[in-house]
Amino acid sequence: MSEKGTRLRTSRALAAYLPAALSVVLGACLYISFSVGQWRSLTVPSWDLAIFTEAAKSYSHFSAPIVPVKGPGYNLLGDHFHPILVLLGLVYRFFPSGLTLLVVQDLLIAVSAWPLVRLASKQAGWLLGTFVGIGYVTAWGFQGAVASQFHEIAFAVPLLAWASAAFVEGRWVAVMAWSAPLVLVKEDLGLTVMMIGLVLAWRGRENEKSFTYPLFFAVFGLLAFFVTVKLLLPAFNASGTWAYSLDGSSNRGGVTLIERALWPAQKYGVIAMVILGAGIIGMASPWFWVIMPTIAWRFLGSVDYYWDWKHWHYNAILIPILLGALLDVHRRWSSQEDSSISRGWGWVTSTQRPLVATIALALPCAVAFVTAPQLPMWQMTNPGFGTLSPRMTQAQEINELIPENSKVETDLTLLAYLVPRHEVYWVGSAKNVNVDYVVVDQRGAAWGDKKNVDAVAYAQGAHPGHSFELVYNQGGFQVAKRIS
Repeated sequence: MSEKGTRLRTSRALAAYLPAALSVVLGACLYISFSVGQWRSLTVPSWDLAIFTEAAKSYSHFSAPIVPVKGPGYNLLGDHFHPILVLLGLVYRFFPSGLTLLVVQDLLIAVSAWPLVRLASKQAGWLLGTFVGIGYVTAWGFQGAVASQFHEIAFAVPLLAWASAAFVEGRWVAVMAWSAPLVLVKEDLGLTVMMIGLVLAWRGRENEKSFTYPLFFAVFGLLAFFVTVKLLLPAFNASGTWAYSLDGSSNRGGVTLIERALWPAQKYGVIAMVILGAGIIGMASPWFWVIMPTIAWRFLGSVDYYWDWKHWHYNAILIPILLGALLDVHRRWSSQEDSSISRGWGWVTSTQRPLVATIALALPCAVAFVTAPQLPMWQMTNPGFGTLSPRMTQAQEINELIPENSKVETDLTLLAYLVPRHEVYWVGSAKNVNVDYVVVDQRGAAWGDKKNVDAVAYAQGAHPGHSFELVYNQGGFQVAKRIS
């Protein structure tokens, strides 16, 4: 190859890789800054971080993921099936903190930008690829996931990102290789694997091997789902059952399946963001249908925060799928490679498709810009965001006051902060456990309308037959120590 050709090839590679690299760095810096700010300010949106920190702590000692936060001897593999979390133990061993899990999640989401932004840059150029990267790392689904703190679904995001990129490039074996580990992330993702197999079979239906092998992969996903929910989860669960259900029937009797799927109107926000996240035209790609199992169990469920588009982690896995679908259509419309993908899109003529595809690729970034003030990370623009909470001093004092490996019952505020040094129980989950200490945040949200909850009174009421004395009372925190 001539020197000029080598320079041209190098220039094209940089044009593709540089936006991808910058997107990963931007995402990592943004997410980690937000997570550290939450940690320093004692912002605790749920008990999930404490639960997964206890699991990581157990895995770091090569033990089963026993999580006292959920109850004495509670094996977390009986709650959701996520053996992939054993990887957390390797990192937690060296950095034993709940913050470690937040950073791991931040990096997993950030690195998922690499394959998709690189692909966007190759297809549409470095400038548009850069906008795609910005829209991707600031996407609504990722912001909600990072703000709600660690969840096992973080491991699915990079897997789906690489699988999506492989689909656009027509690499079926790579799609299946990246998708197969999803069955180790969470039980419902077996259905996502099934859908991926069906989509691959549909795209390769004119070739016997390209049709048959994906069908076997779809069967693998379906079997993984049923084996997990019917055998593995009940085996690890103390009650011998699957703790969750996809039927969504609770408190919603007398409604049809369609009514359950489309009501209440809160769900339309998710639908709108999904369509816009795919740049509208992404719905023309069969890859768009990979989101359907996740959307189905959420919409048919009876838990209202499953239907939210701004918060929680349930939207995170949708983002790489939607961008993959958009890139698939962009590639085919821009190159006029396959007219079959345009069926039902007759309003876009063949000469208009390249321009429409280019505009559509910029749409998710525009959506991210418009919705930014409504999303969690807008908090970073508030004066003083991330400053160290004055109460962090009390948190550290309490951690040092309580002897290591003590059994501690506490509410939401310090739950994750106490896990590394102690055996920690959620208030109410320590029945029949002789806890050594009870820690109460009198200002904490866990107590609802109750004000100034007295740690000694609560401890003696929750653990009859034992006496407690107050050993700490500062900054709204009280610590009661068992003395008999």
